[in-house]
Amino acid sequence: MTNRNDATMPKAGAETGAGPAHDARVQPWLRLGAQLTPLIGDSGFCALFGRAVRLASARFGGLEGCDPSKPTAHLFASLTRTLNELGPEQAALANAELLETFTTLLGTLIGEALTKQLLHDAMGGDGQKHEQEQK
Repeated sequence: MTNRNDATMPKAGAETGAGPAHDARVQPWLRLGAQLTPLIGDSGFCALFGRAVRLASARFGGLEGCDPSKPTAHLFASLTRTLNELGPEQAALANAELLETFTTLLGTLIGEALTKQLLHDAMGGDGQKHEQEQK
């Protein structure tokens, strides 16, 4: 039974200033949230995430959307719980599908070039290139 507890425990060093520590699988979502919520707000991020969940849930049941009235920190905590409930293999597949669907939707809305730049920045790229491209 210790495996279940280990699976639900946050990873060490995964804590953000926005709330509790999160599973490493949620780190890309935290970075995307940090990049996108200043631009589209919590409710915009939640709406986009909710649409991605609806599309991905056809293949992976158990994924949940989010309440747009709550901050994205609540969404990330809920996603961590959901992924932990799916088990390691299913969670990895579901999270990859959800990320792919989310980024595809984002690209459709704002364009491929801007989406690539936001993803690059969200995944740890430097912002200097982006500043140069804007000039």
